[in-house]
Amino acid sequence: MDALAPFRIPVATLKADQAMLEWSLGPEFLVLFNDQPDVEKGNFTVTMNLHRSAGITTLYFLINGIVDTPCDRCSAPIQMPVSGEYDIIVKFGDPKETTDEVIFVHPEVSELNIGSHIYDFILLSIPIRRRIEDCDSLPDPPCDMVVLSYLSKNEENNNPDDGDEDSPWDDLKKVIDN
Repeated sequence: MDALAPFRIPVATLKADQAMLEWSLGPEFLVLFNDQPDVEKGNFTVTMNLHRSAGITTLYFLINGIVDTPCDRCSAPIQMPVSGEYDIIVKFGDPKETTDEVIFVHPEVSELNIGSHIYDFILLSIPIRRRIEDCDSLPDPPCDMVVLSYLSKNEENNNPDDGDEDSPWDDLKKVIDN
């Protein structure tokens, strides 16, 4: 059985002007693609609304969930909330004309598999900075506090604004001020 079969959308045969589908996805979905080693676990809810008008089918996606990923500051495993809204425009025509914005489906093909698109949307929903803000103020911080203490010591030692030394920019500021 094809593991991506639940993500085949019958774009040609849906009679309703609008349709809604929902999936609950877990690690077994992420493993199907297996191209991001730091995104292997997570739980997501994906809701898709379909709207058809004048030969154009628009698929609207809402993604919410949590992904297990390493923290960017301390490398400890953390759970990052993810959410995002995305859409795909589908038209019937020559599939060779497909672009980043529009997917063309051959008129004789009745289904479109959107599994890889959902995976891409999940990856796009993950924040660029993967860290929990103010984790040291939480009662049970998920971050590695030993690593964070080393980082804070290093930041204190490398602070260029001690005030005792002349900044290399001081001369430039004098020229600009005059």
